[in-house]
Amino acid sequence: MHDLLATAFPVHGTASGPALCCFRLILAAALLWKITADHVYGMARFFDLHPKSLVRWRYEQDDMAVKVLLSPTAFKVFYAARALAVLCLLAGVLTPLAAAVVAAWCMFEFTFDRKFNTLFLGMMCVPFVFASGADAYLSLQSLLDAPSPAAFFDPARAPTGPSWPQAAAVVLMFQVYWSSAWFKAASRQFTSGDALQKMFEQLVSLRDELPPGRREYYFPDWFTRRFATADPALAARRWLLPSLVTIAVEAVLPLLLIFPATWPAGALLGLLTHAAFTALLPKRLVPFSLASVGTYVLFLPQHTFVTLIGGLM
Repeated sequence: MHDLLATAFPVHGTASGPALCCFRLILAAALLWKITADHVYGMARFFDLHPKSLVRWRYEQDDMAVKVLLSPTAFKVFYAARALAVLCLLAGVLTPLAAAVVAAWCMFEFTFDRKFNTLFLGMMCVPFVFASGADAYLSLQSLLDAPSPAAFFDPARAPTGPSWPQAAAVVLMFQVYWSSAWFKAASRQFTSGDALQKMFEQLVSLRDELPPGRREYYFPDWFTRRFATADPALAARRWLLPSLVTIAVEAVLPLLLIFPATWPAGALLGLLTHAAFTALLPKRLVPFSLASVGTYVLFLPQHTFVTLIGGLM
């Protein structure tokens, strides 16, 4: 296995290469979606004291939290800096610094809103702190230098291999998929279908209490009757097969992606899987799904990525 991986994915240097530059753009788009949604839902006032926000009050009362309490003014400065950093990441301007600011914000945000998706996005920024030349492709500068739109999308054809920051992102995705599969497989509540049944039952119970535009649950009545509000034991049995399929897909997906011969099958399977995840919880999972699927280009050898882009143009 080690020899196969070494042959399929030789690693050297810190040069970004076109695949990592492409992922920079996708990751920044996912982060832009997230921070826009967070702003709409009032995150700019999360650390206010007069009146004190519910988030800050709960944060102060939580003995388990690692508290990095900021003044409301300092919070707003950091809040604005992370928005500017996301735009810089999108444009490929001062990419290492921008990636470091966004990663720091995500780690800070995780202290008061402990969501795995936020931590994942922050960790995916870290390789760009150490990568060089992340602005060489699909950046503001390359757009200004390109003689035509086709030239802007056409990646360099230098025969380089993936850098270690790119390899680090690939290793992280192995960990994301395999740890998720492991914890799901070890949970009798998940493997029985009970976890998904209870999640949707709770979403249904809260649906009518949420104001318009804040709802997460948009499924038709037939779906609700069969998979959420039916007899709990019966509904759980209906979730049994999807639960087991999810575990199997997450276990096999990185192995399909790492080898060029099976990459198309893995990419298609991953797209379908994340589309299903996003359909279940569309608001909170769009950034995670977009960034996760975006990493698939990092599994490709550089020449294969260049050939793929050339075929799409």
